[in-house]
Amino acid sequence: MFSFLKKPKPNKVTVTSEARELFVAQDKTLLEAMLAEGMAMPHDCKVGSCGTCKFKLLDGKIRELSPSALVLERDELSAGYRLACQALPRSDLTIALDAPLLSQQAVKNYPATIVAATRLCPDIINLIVELDRPLSFTPGQYADLSLPSIDGPRSYSFAFAPKNGSAKQLQFHVRHVPGGAFTDWLFGGERLGTQMEVAAPYGAFHLKPSKAPMLCIAGGSGLAPIMAILQEARALGANRPVILLYGARTKAHLYCLDEISALAADWNAPFEFIPVLSEESPDSPWEGARGLVTQQIAEIPDRAQCEAYLCGPPAMVDLAEEVLLKAGVSRHAISADRFLDRSSAR
Repeated sequence: MFSFLKKPKPNKVTVTSEARELFVAQDKTLLEAMLAEGMAMPHDCKVGSCGTCKFKLLDGKIRELSPSALVLERDELSAGYRLACQALPRSDLTIALDAPLLSQQAVKNYPATIVAATRLCPDIINLIVELDRPLSFTPGQYADLSLPSIDGPRSYSFAFAPKNGSAKQLQFHVRHVPGGAFTDWLFGGERLGTQMEVAAPYGAFHLKPSKAPMLCIAGGSGLAPIMAILQEARALGANRPVILLYGARTKAHLYCLDEISALAADWNAPFEFIPVLSEESPDSPWEGARGLVTQQIAEIPDRAQCEAYLCGPPAMVDLAEEVLLKAGVSRHAISADRFLDRSSAR
């Protein structure tokens, strides 16, 4: 007689191209469930704007948080393609993927304590949390951070490369979003000792095994996973030329300058760092590049031969991709991670 209190039964999803099955809870998207199961489904945004997480729906019913038609082409929709980040299964599903998935660790939950929160620049804090046990992850991936007092998790990329592949202390570069519940809280007082939960690892942004020159383009706190990837490359003895373009509002918003200098000094090939300021006062003595960071791509010699790593606000990443593709960079040579605040997410 109390059946209405029972938790809804999860839906089974069969991935024919992977010969795998998973179960998706009623309140989870297909992408969330796949990532939690260690299935490294490609995705750049998680909000239906990039079109990366498309799958082919062979059988079953879904509800979409936003229409896939906003991103996918008409012929893709007609063929049954939909977006995993927007798909809520409403029955058992049978789906297929166009390309095999990379292996990835299953996501786990970790109790964590804030042990440091240092201001790096006016709107970015280096948040350090300590877990109850080591976490293994790949530089470029991210974690979901949750507080009991704030609704929903917040996603932040790891800002460092772990030694031996795992760490108990994690670093995140958290940018203040005015009006954002989590960042208003973090920037609003002393938070040392606060207990939170970390769910990780997520994401497929990572260093590729290649010898091509690296063109890294970051904006704001998008520098975090770029630094982690470069640290990993250095540890592996990479001898690939690097150009790092970093977009910030003003000189005061530049950060990690000492760490970047140390990377460049220890690199086994040419390493050029080009900071670009978009809102620096015309009266400032700043002699470096000004404007949008994407405008500097045209100044990069042999850019068509580069392998690009892009991370930052979606508008910056989208424009950088467009410029790089027009310059002759292969789409397969572009890796991107779009940072969205909670107002844009899910």
